[in-house]
Amino acid sequence: MIHNTQRQIVNQWYIVTLVFLMSVFLPSILGINGMDGGYGISFLAGFMVMVGLIVIVVYRARAKQMDKILKGEGRIAEWHYTPEEWMRFVAADYLDEKKAKKNLYVMLVVIGLIVGIVMTVVLQSPVILIGVAGIFAITAIPAFLVPRMRFRKLRHSEAEALIAENGVIVGKMFHLWVKLGASLNKVSINSKEHPNIIEFAYSMPTRNGIQEEVARVPVPEGKMDEALRIVEHFNCGVMNF
Repeated sequence: MIHNTQRQIVNQWYIVTLVFLMSVFLPSILGINGMDGGYGISFLAGFMVMVGLIVIVVYRARAKQMDKILKGEGRIAEWHYTPEEWMRFVAADYLDEKKAKKNLYVMLVVIGLIVGIVMTVVLQSPVILIGVAGIFAITAIPAFLVPRMRFRKLRHSEAEALIAENGVIVGKMFHLWVKLGASLNKVSINSKEHPNIIEFAYSMPTRNGIQEEVARVPVPEGKMDEALRIVEHFNCGVMNF
């Protein structure tokens, strides 16, 4: 059985938000003077409460959509895999995700260097390049860590996938292309991988602009004809939009 991972995230953030809400009043309870750090603690805790509320709102919406898919609403296919098929997919997904994140990071480094050099020349301040280098170091962490986290998550997931009109569930990975400004752009089959993989390319708005994502769903042995029908179904729908 696939569990609603989004619901678990919501429950975790309920607890985190409650802890920070209590921390807002911590300086008063402990008698910490505002000028001795009390104001800073309350401000930081209050900021985290707002962050927690935003996360809860977003993931509650995702949890509701995931519940609908798990209950069968809009479901198009339910696929199960042998352990060998699943591990081949997990390995292929890791290599693709690692390559994609590496290419994105290299592009950001090139753009950052160009902007940093131009700003340094214009403002005649080497501090800007130091700041750019710091940004590179910080962004390198998620660029190289995220693919590994995704690999571990899929490796310990159920060897199962659900494909629905609004999104897909692949093991413990949930991809949603409705709500919050997200949209499905293209669906295709990557036959270079083994097993073959249906790739759902979708986009969603973030604070840094439009973010492109790819949901990869492995095609089980003997399901290629069904996979082709699924791709045709979605692409017709995308074209109609």
